[in-house]
Amino acid sequence: MKMLGYLFVYGTLRSECARGAVAELLRRQRLFGPARVRGRLYDLGHYPGAAIDEESATEVCGQIYELTDEQTLAALDAYEGYHPSDERGSLFLRSETVAALDDGRKVPCWIYVYNGDLRNAELIASGDYIEHLRSKLSGGAQR
Repeated sequence: MKMLGYLFVYGTLRSECARGAVAELLRRQRLFGPARVRGRLYDLGHYPGAAIDEESATEVCGQIYELTDEQTLAALDAYEGYHPSDERGSLFLRSETVAALDDGRKVPCWIYVYNGDLRNAELIASGDYIEHLRSKLSGGAQR
């Protein structure tokens, strides 16, 4: 059964990072819990971008939200620069993946993957954008 269902978030949509209207939108969704997907995470400056790879030895850390309606998904598509009628021109693509919860359960969900060239982007080795931001902040404070 294909459902509106779940969304895996790893960057500016995570509860710790979301701001303004998007934060309010996400507060109306059910936070399902922390999860991971196989792939790599990159620092793109003001936000991260993920590349999903089921065979990857690394994981992207994030959270899963249970989505409540089509309008929410459409608003998140707009926030992420995803245009279903123009995927080539989209900043991110909404793709299907399977996320693993901390208890081992697997959850089919949507994820926004970066639709650009990642060859020169900084790899976030930990796969955790929040940890990466904290590390950058603490490193900057020591200078």
